[in-house]
Amino acid sequence: MKHESSKQASVSELVAAYVKAAELHWQATVKGAHKSANAQYERLSAARRELRDRGEDGRSALTELLQHSNSNVRLWAASHVLEFAPALAEAELERLAQGPAGAMRLDAEMTLSEWRAGNLKFTEG
Repeated sequence: MKHESSKQASVSELVAAYVKAAELHWQATVKGAHKSANAQYERLSAARRELRDRGEDGRSALTELLQHSNSNVRLWAASHVLEFAPALAEAELERLAQGPAGAMRLDAEMTLSEWRAGNLKFTEG
């Protein structure tokens, strides 16, 4: 989603773009396709910024993604929800960190560790 179109998008369209980017980012990461993963990260980040900028409606939409059927979406949503609803986000990250060994579990563990150490910061960009 281009920057101009993200401003015109509805919250549900932004959520759809966020979910798609999270899913495609994971697929690219697993394949080792770093250029594609980086492009999806940019799309994911843009959707997150726009949702955050939409106020309570956008934050609620991100929080609802903590219940998404795709664990990759939940991982990203939890990471982004830490900014404004840390208890909910930490609970989901802890669930993911108890999952089977692998990249998902490691990502959840590292996100929690960095958050709790005060090293995870949210920027406007």
